[in-house]
Amino acid sequence: ARVRLEHVAASGNRHMRMTLSAGTHLHEGLTQALAATGAQAAAMALMGGDLDEVAYCLPIPDPEGQVIATYGEPHVLRGASLLRGSATLGQDAQGAPVIHCHASFCDAEGQVRGGHVLTQRTVVGRQPVVVLVSVLDGVALRLGFDAETRLNMLRPSLQSTQKEATP
Repeated sequence: ARVRLEHVAASGNRHMRMTLSAGTHLHEGLTQALAATGAQAAAMALMGGDLDEVAYCLPIPDPEGQVIATYGEPHVLRGASLLRGSATLGQDAQGAPVIHCHASFCDAEGQVRGGHVLTQRTVVGRQPVVVLVSVLDGVALRLGFDAETRLNMLRPSLQSTQKEATP
């Protein structure tokens, strides 16, 4: 089968370290901090901390057989320790920020768990969550339908400037 790869090169080289404090929802904390830097696309590594509550999903086979996999019902875990995670900042079709995040964490008994993190329902605990960010300047990551996978995915393109967007 033909290998398909969608890619564009970022025009900048900005990296930063952020700390999300107790009581912060991951989505709100990440999107607000990144918006303050002007970032519209970024790759992130979540490096540890506590989560008062983490909501996450696991992949399951699509019961309708339309896509290779879908997400099952959300699991909610209270009092977790974040081990590692990766996240991507992009936008939906209307330009609102989207965070796609996968992480591993352990519960109070030390059992390791992980999955697709629902960032709007996940809250930072007592120990701050440390995030290493690589800003993808010049790149637009837009949520859009992918015909091959039949899933909505963050798809890269070159970011248009205001001068290019207006006739």
